[in-house]
This record gives sequence, C-alpha cells and structure tokens, in this order.
Amino acid sequence: MGKTRFAIIGAGNIGKTHAQAITDISEAELRVVCEPIEERGRALAATYGADWVADYREAVTRPDVDVVCICTPSGSHAEPAVAAARAGKHLIVEKPIDVTLERIDRIIAAAKEGGIKLTCIFPLRFRQGVSEARKALEAGRLGRLVLADAFVKWYRPQSYYEGSWRGSWALDGGGALMNQSIHSIDLLQWLAGPVESVVGRTATLAHQHMETEDTASAVLVFRNGALGVVQGATSCWPGEGARVELRGDRGTIALEEGRIATWKLADARPGEEETMLALEQSLGSGCSNPTAISYELHRRQIADLIGAIGDDRPPAISGADARKAVEIILAIYRSAATRASVALPLG
Repeated sequence: MGKTRFAIIGAGNIGKTHAQAITDISEAELRVVCEPIEERGRALAATYGADWVADYREAVTRPDVDVVCICTPSGSHAEPAVAAARAGKHLIVEKPIDVTLERIDRIIAAAKEGGIKLTCIFPLRFRQGVSEARKALEAGRLGRLVLADAFVKWYRPQSYYEGSWRGSWALDGGGALMNQSIHSIDLLQWLAGPVESVVGRTATLAHQHMETEDTASAVLVFRNGALGVVQGATSCWPGEGARVELRGDRGTIALEEGRIATWKLADARPGEEETMLALEQSLGSGCSNPTAISYELHRRQIADLIGAIGDDRPPAISGADARKAVEIILAIYRSAATRASVALPLG
C-alpha cells in the first residue's frame, strides 16, 4: 500500500501541528493545505512541499487526497467535515468535533453514510500513563471509585482573545471549558465512566471583550456513584499542568498532562510505583502557551487512523466518543445559565 495522502483545512497553529505530525510518519504525505488567507496558506504549504488552495470544497474533492484534517475554528468544523465525508475522504477533526450536538450528529451521520473512518483529536488518550490508569481501573485496582476530578488552571493573556474567534460563542463554542479543558474532561469521562448529572457555574473574571467564560467550576455525579469536580480556567497566572485525579478506597492515581504523577495502589507490586512514575517524560504543556505542546501525541493519533484504514478497523477514538465531552460541557453551560442541576444525556 502506498502512502496515505492528507489535506489540512486551516493553516493556524493547530494546522501547523498536524503538518509536523503527518510529515513525521513514513506512511503519510501532506498533499494540500487549504486556507482562505493566501499568505498564511501558501507559507505552510511551501514548508512541507504541498499545494495551496483557498476553498475547502476543492481540497476535499481532490483525487490525490485520502484523509482530510479539519483544523478550522471549533464552530466551523461541520461544513468541511460533511463535505469531505460525502467525497469519500477519511476524517480527522480537531477538538471539539464541533460545538453543538446537532452539528456533531451531522458529521457522524455523514461519516457513516460515506463509509469512511472518523476520529477526533484527543491526543492525551495516547499517553502511556493514561493507558496504564485505564487498565488499573478496569481491573478494579483502585477499589470503589469515589472521586474523579479534573483541574485545568491555565493562563491566557488578554492578547490571546483580542481580534480573534477565541472566546466567542459562535466560533469557539465556549471558553476555558470548550477550548482548553475539553481534553481533561474527555479523559475524566473515559476513565471514570459516564456522567449522570452536573451542577456548574461559569464567570469571566480576568479578561475583557470575550463572550464566554475564563473561569468555571462544576460538580459531577458519575453513573457508578463517584463524585467529581471540574475546574477549568484561562485566568490563573502563570498556569499549571492539567491534572486528572482518580481516587478509590484502594488506591489513587493522578495524571498531569496525561503523565503519571501519583501511583498509590494498595496492591502495588514492589517497584511498581517507581516504574509508573518513570514511564514517560514531559511532552510540554499548553498551560500558559498554546504553541508549547509537542506534536508527538498528534503523530500517534494520526498513525492510529492510518492503521485503522489499512486494517479496516475503527479508530481508537470515534465520533461518538468525541461527542461525550462536548455534551458534558454543554450540560455545565446549561446548569450555569439555569442555576439548576442538569441530567445527562441532554434532551
């Protein structure tokens, strides 16, 4: 089988990350960059020896493209994604897959109708520490899960939101929860099980000229009975690595940016804790700079999709998987607006 050929829609910071990841995979090749701002699109395309086009409809219908990466602002994913699926192209959509459940369902339906593979970028799931935490939970090694929390106490300067789509309801779909905290919320629901209800509050405390929240806090009830907290912010200078903490009556595991920071299990084998703490080195954090992350985890997820195409299997993260984190965030927003507990799934 020849190389898997890619198109990237959107040449911003995350489009550049996708380009780096694709070109670091021997079985992949970047063929086209689509970006309406010509100077930016041509620059990224030239860096990687790809073509530039301005219209996504031209990019997704090219016969030399197998996979399309959607890297546009969050609230503009559905149109190019549906067009790509209808053209028979496999899809990698940046998080969030989109910002409304109706648009997300359109993408999932188009992928099913087109018979193509669809995945959404949640790269923290590809960390070894996350994999080990999930195995420990599935084996019951934490005992009864009692608390499952996510803390994303990040910082963005005012300039991050000035003259940008970020922090708008239409294109960002939210603020610190939908844009930044969604990675940790996805991990939380994937590791701790479905969320049954939420009570949330949101506020804009440290920034001006943004429509959405820069600070949020929510209490979660999981279907398995565990309780949890989500705190997400871009208002906390200087910013700290995102943490997911899992606590049971027989053990505690904490992940920082997906890397194991705490591994305390009652049934731990000699030397196990040290082994788990040393599993992986830091791959950077977007806690204070969104461009400070490594492209390595994107590379792993893109490679997984290539494998899914070759083996004709589902990708590790499906569109339905990606929908869950957005639904939790929308429930928190609804709770903040109504000052009431909100049950999931959303009606």
